[in-house]
Amino acid sequence: MRSFGYYWKEGFRNIFKHGFMSIAAVIIMIACLLLTGTVTLIAYNINLSIIDLQQSNEIVVFIDDSLTTREARALASEFERIDNIATVDFEDRDEALEIYRQQLGEDADILADFDSSNNPLRNSYIFTLKDPTQAEQTIEEIQQVEGTDRIRADEKVISKLIQVQRVFNIISLAMVVALTLISIFIIANTVKLAMFARREEISIQKMVGATNWFIRWPFVIEGMVLGLLSGGLAFFAEWGLYNEMAQVVGDVIPYFQVAAFDSVRMLVLGIYLGAGVLFGIGGSVTSIRKFMNV
Repeated sequence: MRSFGYYWKEGFRNIFKHGFMSIAAVIIMIACLLLTGTVTLIAYNINLSIIDLQQSNEIVVFIDDSLTTREARALASEFERIDNIATVDFEDRDEALEIYRQQLGEDADILADFDSSNNPLRNSYIFTLKDPTQAEQTIEEIQQVEGTDRIRADEKVISKLIQVQRVFNIISLAMVVALTLISIFIIANTVKLAMFARREEISIQKMVGATNWFIRWPFVIEGMVLGLLSGGLAFFAEWGLYNEMAQVVGDVIPYFQVAAFDSVRMLVLGIYLGAGVLFGIGGSVTSIRKFMNV
């Protein structure tokens, strides 16, 4: 317990002894965490929007004209057996004709000669998919259902959306990795300065028999405390920044749905604190090795 108290006391002493460098390290780590977190949250929201677009991208299946409406409705059970289909909606040809009339408005007269006896439209099904990446395979399974005539699906649109999703994921991952390395480098140099200033003291401790970890622990605690402080402050800064950005995006792009910060608040807090500790300890451990060789 005495050693444990000593580690913490020395760790905090290092922070205040090199106050300017500690403040600089905290500010830079906050900036790195904010950049990383903001990029990740933007990518997360874009990813959600892409998923919504993919799921709303419907597949329309027209039923063979030789089947009655009752027979066409009976095909629903066969379509529901296809694993990747999320929703199955039947559109009656007569109801579709009335909807089409309403959509035409003043031009509805062009359909005046059509009724249920000579309806030019067909019974159809509208599907949404669970996994848009399997669209082609699902379309093949739909085509195998007897009574299916023609399928309308924007496979190219689905494919482009998936490509966009992958690009954003790669960009966000690359930025997270790069900013993580920058943060570790910064905290490592901060701890290096503290150890360099105390190199003679470390040499004396080694000569009187102090173990490497007895010397290391105060510096590890210093890095951890700086990381925790940076993570906590970055979280509150991100909270305000995210809500402000959500307001701006909502005004500029009303149809773009931004996830509420409350839905990811605890996850962001945990990641920021965890990342801060990781950066702090990682920076400390990587910087003190050469000072152990006395």
